[in-house]
Amino acid sequence: MQKVHRVVLVDVVDPHQHKEEALKNLQELKSLVTTYGGIDIVDIIQHRIRPDKATFIGSGKVTELAQIVVTKRIDIVVVNAVVNPSVLFNLTQILWTDSPKIQVWDRIDLILNIFDKHAHTIEAKLQIEIARMQHMGPRIYGLGLTYFSRQAGGIGMRGIGETNIELMKRHWRDQIKKKKDQLEKISSQHLTQLERRKANDITAISIVGYTNAGKTSLFNLLTRKQKAVENALFVTLDSVTGRLYLPSQKKEVTVSDTIGFIKDLPLSLINSFKSTLMESIYADLLLHVIDISDPKMGEKIAIVEKILGDIQVRSKKTIFVFNKIDAFSGDGKKILDEINEKYARFSPQFISVTTDYGINKLKNEIEKSLIEIN
Repeated sequence: MQKVHRVVLVDVVDPHQHKEEALKNLQELKSLVTTYGGIDIVDIIQHRIRPDKATFIGSGKVTELAQIVVTKRIDIVVVNAVVNPSVLFNLTQILWTDSPKIQVWDRIDLILNIFDKHAHTIEAKLQIEIARMQHMGPRIYGLGLTYFSRQAGGIGMRGIGETNIELMKRHWRDQIKKKKDQLEKISSQHLTQLERRKANDITAISIVGYTNAGKTSLFNLLTRKQKAVENALFVTLDSVTGRLYLPSQKKEVTVSDTIGFIKDLPLSLINSFKSTLMESIYADLLLHVIDISDPKMGEKIAIVEKILGDIQVRSKKTIFVFNKIDAFSGDGKKILDEINEKYARFSPQFISVTTDYGINKLKNEIEKSLIEIN
């Protein structure tokens, strides 16, 4: 039986922000914890103008955190931010005394551990290893002043005059390069396949969007595949391709489902997954799937569009596909009018993958768009 991890969530919010709003901001992190296989035991929210440089939450809250970790038998502390490695080290050092097995993570650590659970191909596993090494490297050798400052020089030793920390950095860079070279070979094969498709005039559609927006469910509907669907974040890590027949053009096109996006992902982490994202980068048409029932819909659209810009997606056209229309509660006419006006250039489509509402209309829009761009 798999162990359920007991987790404390730690966040810093503006002093003027109400606790209810602060708790809402933790919802995504709570979903990540659930996806990983953890139970959110306690939330620690510290009101500060800015995070403490040493411990993120300040000495007073750290004392409170230490007590909670012991009394609640906590396994993992997760900081709701991407923080300096020294912050995680300082917190770990304080908690070690009474809880020697404690782990202290930031958002990226949590996401990478979720990735580990869902990686199946060599490509995905390599991408995760590279991302983890790039994220962990500064944390390990960033402690050089504390532990690794003695000289490694001596008779018969390489690197006379270098500190252990410098040797560690070199080793770390060599290991990352080795993994990147392995991934590059796979990426080259992937790119060759994409170029062959282009040469054979095979049109490519890629499904993108915020994680858990319903991308895989739409992929299954369009391609008649049975890819596993879960109500969890980052279920899809590997790019999967299927086919969709277009009656008006009397031909098949490829449709790919790719990794979902999420806020506060460093560009270095996104770049680690460029190999997987090639299907999106070189697609003729993008279907950007959006959860219309999500209160933060507008913010998540902006996050996805920014990431697509960061990875230099070259698709000729994007259709915004507003999913979960059946789960929307509120003034339906108002939201549809607002979307049609604000996102008109993205040919908004409204669907429900659970009821099949709007799917035929979406297919017609896909055909129309492909005729326009070809």
